[in-house]
Amino acid sequence: MTELPAEFCDRPLLSAKTLGSIRARLVARLAPEVLNPFDRTPEREATLRAAIGDILTDPELDLASTPAMIASVEAAVCGLGRLQPLVDDPDVSDILVNAPDAIFAERAGRLEPTGVVLASPEELVEVAQRIAALVGRELSFAHPIVDARMPDGSRVNAVIPPVGGPYLAIRKFNRLRLDIGPGGRHGRDWVTDGGMSADMAEFLARMVRAKANVLVAGETGAGKTTLLRSLTDLFDPAERVGVVEDTAELALENPDRFNLETIHPHDLATGEAENRLLDVGDLVANALRMRPDRLIVGEIRLPKEAFYTLQALHTGHDGSATTIHASSAEDALFRLELLARQSMRDLTIADLRTYIARVFDLVLVLRRLRSGRRIVRQIAALDGVGPDAAYRLVDVFRSVRTDGSDTVTWVATDGWQPPDRLASRMELEA
Repeated sequence: MTELPAEFCDRPLLSAKTLGSIRARLVARLAPEVLNPFDRTPEREATLRAAIGDILTDPELDLASTPAMIASVEAAVCGLGRLQPLVDDPDVSDILVNAPDAIFAERAGRLEPTGVVLASPEELVEVAQRIAALVGRELSFAHPIVDARMPDGSRVNAVIPPVGGPYLAIRKFNRLRLDIGPGGRHGRDWVTDGGMSADMAEFLARMVRAKANVLVAGETGAGKTTLLRSLTDLFDPAERVGVVEDTAELALENPDRFNLETIHPHDLATGEAENRLLDVGDLVANALRMRPDRLIVGEIRLPKEAFYTLQALHTGHDGSATTIHASSAEDALFRLELLARQSMRDLTIADLRTYIARVFDLVLVLRRLRSGRRIVRQIAALDGVGPDAAYRLVDVFRSVRTDGSDTVTWVATDGWQPPDRLASRMELEA
């Protein structure tokens, strides 16, 4: 259970008007990352408290600039009150507030009750409004839903009456970095953590060098972004990498890269995915003009994104990758096909499947087990389509679980030979 620091328990006896005035002055004075409650550092904390102390000396506020008052104002204006310790806990990845006394956190892939209790629904609404205000958003009766990204990449979704709730869902920015295999620079890897076998890691490293195009699939929280990040660590440092994302999450370390991120309208009523000012499809089209050697698309969700990603990868940029929500290789291709069909109506199903099969070489499928461990459960090679227009998918590796447990072993397909196109790329790599 998370212990609550004393400074978060005492609420300042200040009016909403006074707190609003202090918040407005801080927003005008400090950079967004300093105010971000999801990415505090000792240096930012010192800068923030110094600014609050200076503001409190203003005679118009008639407040004492004492350490206790500074800490209390910080918690009320920028912090998240009783939720702040969960935000500061590096082991917590998600915070889900269903009610003031029903707050859950995800640690190591498992949701668990926290024991943290807010004083009232009104306090929960105040915390949500505080978060929205820090990124220039309004959460009110007229705008009862906010989906916001914080400066560090954390995502916050808040819902208040009359729509429902109040509810709050916080997904902290994922900073986990895993090497594909042991001996990498990050100190942790998929093999040692039990996410794949050593043979799989060696195979994936060779596929990256051979510039295979990869589709990474999995359900929410399965580790798609983490695996995609791990694969990009294997790119040649001399290669130029273009990254297109709906929300900046990958945080790649490649030396020659550029990052493009979508623009959302502030009002959710006009901010559905189809109505973004600039969406992933637009940015993929623009990224091609910026001379990338490899293209990384964070996730395919919409028909336009599917269309432009397929176009980009079909016309070059070998060694590219993207992700999609699906629970198997077959489902991943089917979902991609459904999305692409809406933008490519002139193609028959057979032609569309042939088109997709000419783009991707491998489909990687991840799964989160009951224990919270994330594994690569399937690596499938795509070898065009058959006479019946069905995808020719062959498992190169697949996971095998013991019934009733999370014990996993991986099995390689005996006698597997790479398809002609993949074989030619592997020959060039060798």
